[in-house]
Amino acid sequence: MNVDVEVVWQRGDSEMPANIEHIVKKARNELLLRSLQLPNDAVNIIRYNASKSNKTINEYIASLVLENIQTAQ
Repeated sequence: MNVDVEVVWQRGDSEMPANIEHIVKKARNELLLRSLQLPNDAVNIIRYNASKSNKTINEYIASLVLENIQTAQ
């Protein structure tokens, strides 16, 4: 097994390269969706609506939560 790893960016370096930032955002979105443990239909709807509104999944879910908090007040 080959364990050679190329470090392309580390916290504290200059800004994260765009191609790496894209991958990190995708991974965060997937982790968020998995941590919510929603049914597949709900996950697909969230992905579709986030894409349709030109937001990341994180931004879309955050907007839903904020709307519900404001409505509850």
